Amino acid sequence: MTDNNIGRKKRTDVRLTLLAALYFAGVFLGVILYGTLSGEQLDALNGLTGSFVIGRLNHTFWETLVNSFSGAFLLLTACFWLGFSAAAQPIELLVPAFRGLGAGVSLSGMYGSFGLAGVGMSAVLIIPGAVLSAFALIIAARESLELSGKIFLSVFGRTVSGEAIDFRLYITKFVILLIILMVSSLADSLATFIFAGFWTGLL
Repeated sequence: MTDNNIGRKKRTDVRLTLLAALYFAGVFLGVILYGTLSGEQLDALNGLTGSFVIGRLNHTFWETLVNSFSGAFLLLTACFWLGFSAAAQPIELLVPAFRGLGAGVSLSGMYGSFGLAGVGMSAVLIIPGAVLSAFALIIAARESLELSGKIFLSVFGRTVSGEAIDFRLYITKFVILLIILMVSSLADSLATFIFAGFWTGLL
């Protein structure tokens, strides 16, 4: 492996580590924010969580699939287009943090609404899709950051040897990430469909 390839791999690893850390920081912040809500705010959020769970358990398989896919798809699309901007890096860094924040609030809301049963419901209704979608969005943010960085350097007439802009490769990677999101949504919907009867009986 050449020095350029080694340097590129190190930068890629640093980006990936940073984005993963931002995701988990978002999860932690979501849990903290949930704990700071007032009694009325908690009641309102827990009510929304309960309505979400009951509604989801009564949705058809295809409705659950579309709902599961749509949110992550919007973030993936945002990452894709942000990659073409030379100055979008701060926003790209926020994508995994925002996704983690939502996951943290959702997990806390499940526990706050249903107690220990909420932990089990989270393992079925949230975590299966969240893990794969988080992976896809973290990779998407990394690719977006990399392309933005290359465009930023090119604006000032600078390039890094061995790191030419390859739009075809960029698009191919996002197509693969889109497929991963589809698989994530499918796993999410299957888990809900299979265990819906069990959880409905407990509510």
